[in-house]
Amino acid sequence: MAKSSLQIKVEETLLKYINRFVRYARFAHLTKDRRELLIGTFLYLLDEGDLIPDDVPNIGYMDDLTVFVNIAAAFVKDGQAIPGVCNPEEVKEDLGFLEKNKGLMYGQQVFSVDVIRKKGKSAVDLGELVDQIKIKYSQLGKVDA
Repeated sequence: MAKSSLQIKVEETLLKYINRFVRYARFAHLTKDRRELLIGTFLYLLDEGDLIPDDVPNIGYMDDLTVFVNIAAAFVKDGQAIPGVCNPEEVKEDLGFLEKNKGLMYGQQVFSVDVIRKKGKSAVDLGELVDQIKIKYSQLGKVDA
């Protein structure tokens, strides 16, 4: 079955964020807050009970992308880019894409950075999470680290 243009866009954008967040997770100078957000993001993505199962055609990765884009928005909320990770203009564009397509997701979705941050307070190894993310999303393309 051929992929729709929506599915291709979601998967390409998701892979972009996965690669950037995986690379960012390797930075030694991460603040506690950003480390928690990265851990929470990765834990959400690894949760088999996430909002939309990944194998749902066209939108299976939409909730995963929503988490990445909203966490990226939290990273750049002061208007400062994180080189190689995210910049305000790109994040704004990706938020617009999600807003345009939010009706495709089940019901009303309220995303909370605080929920991701709380999830990220778990005592887990960020490096191990990165390895699991690389395996889980390998079908999307090369996950760099």
